[in-house]
Amino acid sequence: MLVTVLRTAIMYVFVVLCLRVMGKRQIAELEPSELVVTIIISEIATDPIVDPGKPFATAALAIAILLFLEIILSFIAYKHIGFRTLLYGKPSTFFSDGRINQNEMESQRFNMSDLLEEIRNSGATSLDDVEYVIMETNGNVSVILNTENRPVTPSDMGIKAAQTEISYILIDNGTLIKNNLERLKISRKWVMDKLHENGLKKISQVFYMGADKSGNAVVVKKGRDSNE
Repeated sequence: MLVTVLRTAIMYVFVVLCLRVMGKRQIAELEPSELVVTIIISEIATDPIVDPGKPFATAALAIAILLFLEIILSFIAYKHIGFRTLLYGKPSTFFSDGRINQNEMESQRFNMSDLLEEIRNSGATSLDDVEYVIMETNGNVSVILNTENRPVTPSDMGIKAAQTEISYILIDNGTLIKNNLERLKISRKWVMDKLHENGLKKISQVFYMGADKSGNAVVVKKGRDSNE
């Protein structure tokens, strides 16, 4: 029993590390070759777990080889457009310039119901509202609205909008995230000053604290749902 637990835990950590090395894509965004490698790795990883008689090292070696091949192929695809096209394919344009590309839809087994569903998911209601519908190489469908139906932006109205600032986590459930302090070039003293302004004395009292490069901070105390 203990052996099974240990083998499962070790294989879990090993597979997670391998997938981390492959990259940060979500499952729905994997290229075909990446999806195949992921499925094969999951199959190989289960063998030494369910069958203690199978060598753990053999499964680990097979997974490492697959990982190595995927990294090599990805690197070659990164350097050579032709190989990238061979490995990942090309985007498929289903609709452009007011015309439906029936041949492309047929080759991808993509019917009109699928096309209209993707259009509705984009916020449009009909083909008249869109300029392009393209299936990307990872299977996602991009819908580009035509000019008349795109959301109005400040630049369209001649308004100069303020730059959007990204908020970084400084304190997560009582733990200070030092890397983000360095990223924002702020000190621990600055953090403590903000906490004191909110009636707090210790970092351990904070559930969440975030800040952006402009110095705007949000503090949430532990045990409370409201922002301070």
